[in-house]
Amino acid sequence: MSKLTPIPQMIWHLRRVYQQLTSLSNALLGPFELVASQRAVLEFLDHKEPDTLATMARTHSVSRQHIQQIVNGLQEKGLVESFENPHHRRSFLIRRTPQGRAVFQKIAQREAAIFTLLAQQFDPQAIQQTANTLRAMEGYLDAPDTQVELTRVLAQLALSDEVSGTLY
Repeated sequence: MSKLTPIPQMIWHLRRVYQQLTSLSNALLGPFELVASQRAVLEFLDHKEPDTLATMARTHSVSRQHIQQIVNGLQEKGLVESFENPHHRRSFLIRRTPQGRAVFQKIAQREAAIFTLLAQQFDPQAIQQTANTLRAMEGYLDAPDTQVELTRVLAQLALSDEVSGTLY
């Protein structure tokens, strides 16, 4: 692993931390019979409610169908509801129910205890610098010019795979 340059090394660590936090989140969510993806939708709605499936999907960089499955599960649990969108006949709006708001508040309280523990382990300036770097990388990756460039690079890689005739 020490042979990796800084960006691949950072991404390797991001993946590991993401996996660890997902596991921790799933353990924390267990009593609520929720998983991390459902919690993510409740959090999104906590910040921007109501909203459409399409907007949630774009924000999370997943398909609308994926968000639909998550929302369906949350609806079955009585945590979200859909209603008519006055601006678009075929695109319903999604919002949390009072029970959904209460459950998310309890989850946020539990997470706060874990965040406090983590905050005690690291220098606040280092945490802020990490957040700033990740925010900047997120902005770069979301930028239209970057998307065009990444699409070009991916197309070149696919062409190279076709020319060589194998992926392995």
